[in-house]
Amino acid sequence: MAPEKVRLTAEKATLLATLYGRALDARSPRPILDDRLAAATVERIDHDFSDTGMDQRMAGSVAIRARFLDGWAREFLARHAEATVLHLGCGLDTRAHRLDPPPSIDWYDVDYPDVIDLRRRLYPEEHRTIGTSVTDLGWLDQVPAGKPVLVIAEGLFYYLDPAEGRALVRAIVDRFPAASSSSTRSAPSGCVCRSSTNRSGRPRPRCTGAWTARPTCCRSVRSYAWSPR
Repeated sequence: MAPEKVRLTAEKATLLATLYGRALDARSPRPILDDRLAAATVERIDHDFSDTGMDQRMAGSVAIRARFLDGWAREFLARHAEATVLHLGCGLDTRAHRLDPPPSIDWYDVDYPDVIDLRRRLYPEEHRTIGTSVTDLGWLDQVPAGKPVLVIAEGLFYYLDPAEGRALVRAIVDRFPAASSSSTRSAPSGCVCRSSTNRSGRPRPRCTGAWTARPTCCRSVRSYAWSPR
């Protein structure tokens, strides 16, 4: 199989760094995430990964963050036999392969069209992908409502305009009113907070104790997702 050529610009190219970080972790003597598909995918891409700036120390941080998010996703899926997962800004993340959800889980990988095209070439067995900017909110119409929803946005909000980030989360909350009372969302820093629904039907965030590089994770989540209109 011929190596895949990759031509990505701006923030899209960061997906190569995180992919390479997970690959470096998988190749280490004591892997944290052990994402072997990431390691195999790196071998299929025609790219000088030394240009990403990723090293073994940084790879450990990438793997730790992914392992935490994988763990919270597993908890959610264990509680909900039928659910929808929105993996926003998915890049070349192999999370769906790592978690291997059952057919009753509707998993959607969402990213720019050229990123999704690359995913389809590298992971041809995937069948639910949406190629769009996550801030073009019309893509939500492609996702049926009515099931509990898990939203994963690892490292995404850092690249979004704050107003667009707030609009995205509000649109998701409005689109999926039947989401479970412990739906999970990712904050700009990578912290995950859960929301429960108060009597007025509005989400009420609470911190799960997730690690974060910023000490204001809950304030960040509130300012993005649940400030009054």
